[in-house]
Amino acid sequence: MVGGSGAGDVDGPVRTAKINQVDSMIVDKNNNVYFLDSQKLKIRKFNSSKGTVETFKTINQDFNWDYKDANGNAKHYDYKNLMPLKLAYNVASNKLYLAAKVSAQTIIYDITGGVSVAAYDFDHEETRFVDFIAFPDAESILYGVTGSHESHVYEGKLNQSQVERIASSTSYTALDLSDYYGYPPVAAAHATADKLYVFGRSKMYSLQLFPVKVDKVAVYEDTRFDSASAHNGTHNGKLYMSIAGTVYEMGEAGNMTTFINENDLIYKDGLQIRQMKQMVFDNNGNVIFYDDNSKSIRRINL
Repeated sequence: MVGGSGAGDVDGPVRTAKINQVDSMIVDKNNNVYFLDSQKLKIRKFNSSKGTVETFKTINQDFNWDYKDANGNAKHYDYKNLMPLKLAYNVASNKLYLAAKVSAQTIIYDITGGVSVAAYDFDHEETRFVDFIAFPDAESILYGVTGSHESHVYEGKLNQSQVERIASSTSYTALDLSDYYGYPPVAAAHATADKLYVFGRSKMYSLQLFPVKVDKVAVYEDTRFDSASAHNGTHNGKLYMSIAGTVYEMGEAGNMTTFINENDLIYKDGLQIRQMKQMVFDNNGNVIFYDDNSKSIRRINL
């Protein structure tokens, strides 16, 4: 689809566009692909109708925010201190979001048109990675973070308000995606009105939102996955994970089946899949993923 001619940061027609790196990726309802380059501090867009790559957003002064608490105390959050971490797409509202951190505090930006703050967490300083983001409806957000050696889940409204921590690996409501060595987890989640289903670090969790109750549904020991994703286009209640060119499908009960067998793939470009990163689905059900070996965004047509 995009890239494949070497590393670079070049916009334009897909045949000449180049990719530096992809740290997060989403697809909207029109099959436009947005991908985050944290190193270059920009979000780029594959425009499906034009067949071009363009710079969608750059982390600049548009991301500055002057926050004022209930007591009138003001604090300036400057884009120069911002680290962009993860993109998310809310199918219910057709809006794009960026999760970022300042120090170890999280800010969720609405980047659909301009840039505005949608939610934030200033009560805790514990974010090293944003592991997953899910939307139970058009107005709410659920997301997970890992710190040094612990995991936390937050719930909030997308109305420029403080989120609430609802689960943590440090308490009885344990949902642990952390890693002893501090690597980011391969994780994904999907949400319903009353439950959050999370897969990460080869474990499947079910989190009842009220009253909060966490169940470990399944554990796949000694299995290291390359990527994980929810199927935003269909809300089919399934999560997907990959190893090399094989994609697995997992239901809410934690049962895993083979969705795509790499032995069945036919390569039009002749490049065998060694590892899928940032796997997502387009609205036709095709798998789109980032291949860091070829510096390209590729598609498996189903």
